[in-house]
Amino acid sequence: MSETRRGPRDYRPEVERLVKHLSEAETVLQSLAGGEVDAIVDPGSAAPILLSRAQNAVMRSEARYRDLVNRCPALVCELTPEGQTLFANHAVTTVLGYDPSELLGKAWWEEVVPREARPAARQLAAAVKRRDVTGKELSVRSKSGEIKHLLWTTANRYGDDGSLQTVVAFGIDITERKKAEEAQRQLDEAQVARAEAEAANKAKTEFLAVMSHELRTPLNAIGGYAELLEMGLRGPVTQAQLEDLRKIRRSQRHLLGLINDIMNFARIETGHVSLSFDNVSVNETLAVLDALTEPQVASKGIHYEHGRCDPSLTVWADKEKTRQILINLVSNAIKFTPTGGSIRLDCEQVDGTVRFHVIDTGRGIPKDKLEAIFEPFIQVNRQFTREQEGVGLGLSISRDLARMMDGDLTAQSTEGEGSTFTLTLPRHPVDAPRIEQ
Repeated sequence: MSETRRGPRDYRPEVERLVKHLSEAETVLQSLAGGEVDAIVDPGSAAPILLSRAQNAVMRSEARYRDLVNRCPALVCELTPEGQTLFANHAVTTVLGYDPSELLGKAWWEEVVPREARPAARQLAAAVKRRDVTGKELSVRSKSGEIKHLLWTTANRYGDDGSLQTVVAFGIDITERKKAEEAQRQLDEAQVARAEAEAANKAKTEFLAVMSHELRTPLNAIGGYAELLEMGLRGPVTQAQLEDLRKIRRSQRHLLGLINDIMNFARIETGHVSLSFDNVSVNETLAVLDALTEPQVASKGIHYEHGRCDPSLTVWADKEKTRQILINLVSNAIKFTPTGGSIRLDCEQVDGTVRFHVIDTGRGIPKDKLEAIFEPFIQVNRQFTREQEGVGLGLSISRDLARMMDGDLTAQSTEGEGSTFTLTLPRHPVDAPRIEQ
């Protein structure tokens, strides 16, 4: 038998079938690994498994978004259209101090809103029933009673029939921002008020300076003509006329002194005081003071004395301003010390300063008035204004001048026993900037 020779065999179809079978086997293995054995064995069980997987996915998604809402720093709450609380995230604890469970089922806009803000809350509640609200400010009250300012935004959820189902409200705490805005507003108002006060004060001091200057001219003329008449240069005068002329001159000096005080005060307020610093002898200053105050002391019957300091002792100050301060202090002591009282002027060296003490046995000053007496136009007792000369500027001017010379003026007193005023001045130039008045 003859053998028939065959050509090469074509394996391509078999390979294709094998690949197909392997692919199908892989699909089955994947289904088995995915827990879908029942679906393969019984296709009727596929629907429940798919439903279960969908439910699990929804639960996981809900849990995820609930966690995000609870972690959100903004306050998030879900309300019924009537305002009852269905849900509140954990921010309600951080912002308002409530546990979320404390607010469930309660009327949100009544529970957390302070009484004074409830009209605004009712307006907001009415607005969210009609549409979504964006950026509405409304104050709420924390559990501790603190008022918080929140910026509210709402989102409405509607049913299939178009009816409002729930309202989701988002509240951002803007309390610190509101406080900062209020602080800035108050600061702006204070700056405006300060600028207006400074302008008014400047106008006042300028008016005082001009008025005082204008008054001095006729007063000096009155004093000059009265002196001429008193000297008899315009003809002989009787004794009664001479006494009247002396009264005119005393009144003229009194008015001139008041006006000089006002002018000095106005100069200090406007910064127009010039100082000439030099080494001022303490003993020479006290000697001049004795001569200037002796007539006042003698006329009132007051015992006056002062201790002498080291002849070489000096202070670094303006000579005229130092004398002006001490004259004012001694004049005040004479003014408020009754007849038969005493005044003593002492000086002492303390470190790099010299202290002048003016001690009197006068009426004294209440403790609560010791600082007030250095304020302009202040007197301890208003009835003194009628009994004593002055407008309450002397001590204010004196302390300002002392501080402009790198010193100070202070007071100690016991009511009914007397007072001690202490002027402190440096012995040598002070490098630090002088206090601006």
